[in-house]
Amino acid sequence: MSVEFRSKSHRVASRGISETTLTGRRFAAMLTGGAAALALILATAIPARADKKDDLTKALIAAVVVGVIANELKGKDRPAPTPVPVPLPEPVKSARVPSVCAISIDGADRTVTLYPESCLRAEGFDYRLPRGCANGATIYGARDRVYSAQCLRDAGFRVTGR
Repeated sequence: MSVEFRSKSHRVASRGISETTLTGRRFAAMLTGGAAALALILATAIPARADKKDDLTKALIAAVVVGVIANELKGKDRPAPTPVPVPLPEPVKSARVPSVCAISIDGADRTVTLYPESCLRAEGFDYRLPRGCANGATIYGARDRVYSAQCLRDAGFRVTGR
């Protein structure tokens, strides 16, 4: 028994816990935590005195910590960046078969031109293809349907060539 998957696999970038790069948001969070820890250490390590200079130092450190925390909270209000949309191929406006998809096979008696369905769809060719012309084939290890140029021509499609 074999299973055939027709959808393409897509790689999704990880945004989980295991990020290893130092982003701006992570740097700001580390800076905020460091400033808060430094403020706590300095506040407990300095003995309580009635000096005006000591009170000024504590007030400046507290103001810096509050400013960093406020800046960090302000940064969280920004919306997340939207991903750039990948443009889809535009559908073909005419019944002309894209010549990019042509595969020529030279035989002893004649040359046959085939068009793989996956290539036609990737090029935006959204016309209904005649099932009577379809032949199964394996192209680079992948199963696909191929259509001969003559059969497509007989079905009313414009095929370049003779």
